[in-house]
Order: sequence, then C-alpha cells, then structure tokens
Amino acid sequence: MAARPFCQRRRPVRDPAATTPAVTVDGVRDMTLRVLHVSKEFEPLSSGVARHIQGLAGAIRVDDQIRLTILAPVIGETGSDLDVRQGGYRRLWSVLGEHDLVHVHGARTPIAAFTSVLAVIRGVPLVYTPHCYYDTGNWWRRLLKRAWDSTVERLMVRAARAVVLLHKGWEADLARRGLLPRQVLIIPNCIDERRQPADTGPVQLEGAPALLSIGRLDPVKRLDDVIAALKTPDLAHAVLHIVGQGHDRPRLEALTAQRDLTSRVRFHGWQDDGVSQRMMAGCNAMVLASEREGMPTVILEGLLSGVPMACSDIEGCRAITDAVGWDGVFALGDITDLGACAARCAQSQVPASVVEAVRQGFTWQRKAAELVAFYQQAVRPRPAGWMKRLTRHLTDYDNPRALGTRLRTRRIGPLRDMIEQAYAHHGHVNVLDVGGTQRYWKILPAAYLASRRVSITLLNTTPVREPPLPPFSTLCADGCDLSQFEDGAFHIVHSNSVIEHVGSPERVERFARELVRVAERYFIQTPDFWCPLEPHCMTPFFHWLPRRLRIRLVRRAALGHWQRAADHEQAELIVDSARLLTRRQMQVLFPTARIIRERILGLPKSLIALSP
Repeated sequence: MAARPFCQRRRPVRDPAATTPAVTVDGVRDMTLRVLHVSKEFEPLSSGVARHIQGLAGAIRVDDQIRLTILAPVIGETGSDLDVRQGGYRRLWSVLGEHDLVHVHGARTPIAAFTSVLAVIRGVPLVYTPHCYYDTGNWWRRLLKRAWDSTVERLMVRAARAVVLLHKGWEADLARRGLLPRQVLIIPNCIDERRQPADTGPVQLEGAPALLSIGRLDPVKRLDDVIAALKTPDLAHAVLHIVGQGHDRPRLEALTAQRDLTSRVRFHGWQDDGVSQRMMAGCNAMVLASEREGMPTVILEGLLSGVPMACSDIEGCRAITDAVGWDGVFALGDITDLGACAARCAQSQVPASVVEAVRQGFTWQRKAAELVAFYQQAVRPRPAGWMKRLTRHLTDYDNPRALGTRLRTRRIGPLRDMIEQAYAHHGHVNVLDVGGTQRYWKILPAAYLASRRVSITLLNTTPVREPPLPPFSTLCADGCDLSQFEDGAFHIVHSNSVIEHVGSPERVERFARELVRVAERYFIQTPDFWCPLEPHCMTPFFHWLPRRLRIRLVRRAALGHWQRAADHEQAELIVDSARLLTRRQMQVLFPTARIIRERILGLPKSLIALSP
C-alpha cells in the first residue's frame, strides 16, 4: 500500500511534535496532559464534592505536566485561580475535544452519565469518582435509585478506566450494588497542608460548650439529633452554631422552635472560608452526626486545626478517625451518647500525634501524585492492542504469512500474464509503477524478473534517499501530470492502492487519464469502498461515517496506520488523504477495463482495473 498520495499538492502540515510532544521510550507521553473534571456543581464553600475537586486540582496544578479544567453547570465562589468554566450539556462535546482525559464526579448525576457516554464516543479515557451513594428518600425515590444503579451506574463504572473511591469500605458497597469496576484507586478526601489559619483572631462563639456544625443542611446530616442532644444533661448550657445552607433549614428551624431551643441554636447561613476558620477557632468542639458520608472533609479540617470533633460512628468517619487515632465517635442515632461525646470532646484537646497523622495521611500534596501517575498511564498508547495486531496481520508485507502478503500473491496472476505477453511481443518489459516501492515487487521472484528482462520505474512525489539497484530506477514526478512521457511509453503501468489518495474527483480523473495514456496495458488496484474495514485506519465502517465524525475520531485517537491528529487541520488532511472508490466509479474512470472484485470471506476487499 502506498504511503503517500499523488497528484495533490499538500498544504503545509504543522509538525505534530510542535503541538503534541512525542512518546518517550518507556511509553510515557512527554507532554502537557489536558484533564477535564466535570461535576453537577462547583460550589466549594457549600459542597463536599466541590471541595474535594478544588483541593485535588490545587495540588495537581503544581505539576507542569498537567493542565486541569473544571466544568460545571453551577459555579459558586471558588476563592482560587483555577480554570473553572460554567457550562452544561451543550458545551460538553466541544470541551471534551480539548482534553486528553475526563474525570467525572458524583454518583447518580445525569451530567456525569452524559459526560461518560460522550467520552466513550470520543475515545477520551474516563475516570469516575462517585463520592457517596445516598439511599435515603421515600419508596419511589429508593426504587429509582436502585434502577439507576442496575443500569446507568453499572455502565459508567464498567466504562471507566478506573473508579476512584474515598476509602476501602466503598469496594464492598459497590459489589453489593453489582458495580464491578475494572480498576479501583483509593484517593481519600484530603486537605491542603499549606492551609493557613485565619489572619484575624477567632470569633468567640457563645455557649458552654460552644458547638459548631459546618456543612450542607440535609436530612442525611441528622442535625435534628444534635438539636435533640441539647436537651441532655451533658449539654444543658451548650449552644449549637450551624453554618451552611440547604433545603432542610425550614424543618430544622421549626424543630428548634418546637423544642423551645431557639435561643440555643444559631443559624449562621453561608460563610466564607475565612469566617468559617475563625468560628472553628472560637468553638469548643465540632459535631458531625451524619448517617452517610463518603469521607467528610470537615473532620480533617477540624482535626488539622486542633478542633475536637464529635463524629457519628459510620464507615466514612471511621475511615479517618481510626487512621489518625481519634476516639471522638458516638453511636449513630443515640442522642444520649451524642451529648456525652460532644461534652467530652469539648473538654479535650487534639493530640499533636493526631494532627501529624492527618498531615501525613490526608493531605493533597501526598495523595495527588498517585492520581497524576494514573492519569498519565491512562492516556499512554496501548501497544499491541487488537487494532495494532490486526494492522500488522493485514499489512506486514515482509511477512509471507500475513494476510496482506497472501492476497497480493494471489492477485499477481493477471500481472504476470501481462508481463509474459509484453515479453513475448517486445523481448523485454518496461514497467511504470506509480507510487510503488521495491518491497512490493517481492511478490515476484527476482530471478523471474531478470529472466523476462523487466525494468521497473518507481514514480513518487518525493525523491528517494539512496539510488535503487537494478532492475529499479526512480523518478520524482506528479502522477497526475505525466506529460514528460509519450502515449504508450510503457509496456505496463501499475499502481497499487494509490488512486484513492490523489484527492478531489477532478484529480482522480486526471490521474486515471494519465495512467491509461502512457500505458500499453495497465493494472490499477484500489481498496473497495464496500469493504467494511477501512484499510488505512483499520477501523470498521469508518469510511461510511459522516466526514465530520471521522475528523473527530482522528482527533481523539491513533487509528491503524494513522497517528492521532495534532489539530483540526491535520485531522482534515488525514481523513481526506484516502477516498475509497466503488466499482461503478472505477468503471467510469477506466471505461474499457475489466473490473475484478477481490473478496475475503465473501466480503468485498479490493478492485482491480485491467486493460483489455
């Protein structure tokens, strides 16, 4: 198969190395890796998922090899200079095209599912962090969640190169739901070890003790348990300060009034990081009574700041408290135990060993490198995949056992007949091979070519580096313009898998006309348009797809003989470099020729135009 088109002046193509650095010998791409993070929202001041993404992005950003973008339909105050873009479903396709890998966040979210589908279509490696599966709600909501898990969620988990879980306990949870990831990475919620205390002094909170809760106001957080605990003897003089916003606030306010605790429960609403840190410094203890958590960042932030934490005894909290040696946990739903634990924590201090354990085990600076390494591995070219093996089997013409070699040998019969007839008539045979190579002619024994006094002129658009040995000679010329030769100048004109590369229909017609003009006999072969496997990119049905979609596919991946395009312009050149022809088109180009259709397993493979 010819390596380059003829009869077409190529537009200059930028060197791919100028935009996409090469692959090093160990297979790791020496390039800036473009990573897209997608979530349904990015509001770090009120969302644990967004806070996770923000911390991870901030740590990854220091790596010069990673360029990270965050896309979300809803964006809040970020307090950082990260590349955050607001956009939803309409922007996903184009933004995905700008990135090498996509990392989606949030279980059972439509935008995460839609992003995953588009990533699979575009061939963009996918990483998925579900964070947490909440199974609360009325019966029909729980039924919908189970249906989602058994369909959409299952497909997302299988499509992801890796599923990132916040702690080991989630592996059993996924298995219980029938979710079986290909690979699991454990990347816990972390915090920035460079986190600085508030510049100004603490906000001294009222209460003895002063208890603080920071987070989303949602029934799953069970703040009603904390409010109820204010009635226990241990917290008779305590005041609960609630920072956060959410749809559960009206219910909690009504419950506070119902229990006659309005003076001892303060709703502060949303507060920025600076104010929240000052309030943490001014409280006696923080409380987290949730029934379900992925891995609560607020515990890490509290302990690292030296604030005692009273946490419900659930797996998400235990993943932190057990790891750092903190015993401030109470039985979920046990109001008396909650009150006693909160009072005990308020009278204690966080040991230095616990603070150091948080710093060593749960800071982004120590965990982000693991995820970066996986990002780089996920976009690494996969050697010897099925497509590469198929490509070698079909087109390794140096291998006599390759299918391509055997097909060429089988088709050589008509060409050999032409050589015999020309030799009988002229006593020698001069062949013009347009787009030819010396390697191709190994299909005929050198002794046979010598016995028939065959001389072969290899015509290509670029000069060869070294002069060929007899019986070959070379010529640099345009296959569409053979005006230097008279009519019938060659006994045989041969062309193998070249005509499909010459460009526009007008160029193809000129190419065919010139070959017929300078030939006494001709042998013109080209892949058949109706062969299901496109022979250049080795991708089934590729040439039957709309041109726009073919360009997008070439932008996203290396296909067969084609390297991945560095930009849109190069993708257009690659796609347009091969225009397969039908049998009818070949008959129009060579009206007096006999068109032979080669088949393999009954399917069309190639077309050969033989002069009469």
